[in-house]
Amino acid sequence: MKKWSSITLSAAALSLLLSAAPIYAAPQSMPAEAQVQASSISLDPAVEAQLTKVLNKLAGSTKIEFTSVDKDANGQPLFIYGKLSGQIDAEFNQQYNPAKKRVESTSIIYKSSNTNAVIGAALANKTAAFLKTYDTDHKFKTEAIWRVYSPYQDNAPRNYWVLWGNNQSLYIDLDQGNQISASMTYSLASVKAQLANKANQSLKTLGISLTKPFDYVLREKTGDKKFVWNFRDDEDNNHVVIGAKTGKVWEIQNLLGQDWTNDQDFAKSFAKPVLSKNQALSAIKPKAKAVFGIQMKGYSVQIKKNEYIFTKKGAATITGKINKKGKFYFLQMTPVNGIRN
Repeated sequence: MKKWSSITLSAAALSLLLSAAPIYAAPQSMPAEAQVQASSISLDPAVEAQLTKVLNKLAGSTKIEFTSVDKDANGQPLFIYGKLSGQIDAEFNQQYNPAKKRVESTSIIYKSSNTNAVIGAALANKTAAFLKTYDTDHKFKTEAIWRVYSPYQDNAPRNYWVLWGNNQSLYIDLDQGNQISASMTYSLASVKAQLANKANQSLKTLGISLTKPFDYVLREKTGDKKFVWNFRDDEDNNHVVIGAKTGKVWEIQNLLGQDWTNDQDFAKSFAKPVLSKNQALSAIKPKAKAVFGIQMKGYSVQIKKNEYIFTKKGAATITGKINKKGKFYFLQMTPVNGIRN
């Protein structure tokens, strides 16, 4: 897990954080309320107008200074950096797509001392209420706050606030009713031995001979739908998800159990079911009972390539994924109400 070390992103780091899918957006004229100071770099006026429009949308009326730019081989701007000044000062970086003539992403970086001022009283109160139930150990310490807008990327969130700490993060998704999600890293030694033993035993239940030891534990919460401990290794080959309130195991994964060589091998191997429905039910019964405490009587199964979905009306859904030998390397339980805690 990477530790928080700096609020300034390199171009490479920013591109990893904010990957975007190409969609055309026409250049926009500069809003009248934007105030651009004399910048230390020279930008095409149309590009500068686009960059300024987004900054003004996210930060309101503020003074903007573009301070540096990373360009491609043709001299076109790719990553632009600068400062905002006004009631609250900040730094920013933006990713520009010269081929599509659009701003792919914008990150505005504020000091943690300005958190309540920049997010406003309503979000500050909501965040405080969330942390009361999530951060019972009072470990969450904000070191920087970012306002991020990356509308074209494939994955969510795309429009959000994020409070960063050392191996900690809290996201406020503005496109999802200000839904809050958070993640915080704990050492294995700092969690209860009972939980660690349950995670290790659950992983063994899969029966995959090759495993990797857990490196750390994440305490994760998303709104009222998810509140869990996530035991995992650095590469997330192995993980076990356990409810923070119920102590139930919700998910097990051991990717070292995958035994196909490439996409073509996968397609060929699972063109026809490796396990029949009856075989799958027989294989899942002892594992579901041992890990999830569920009797599989009355369950039916749907097969999608290597994924087996076991359902029963009014009961939790069990999802499993198998390798070419028919062994489950992934198991997940989804309750009827969708709440995992």
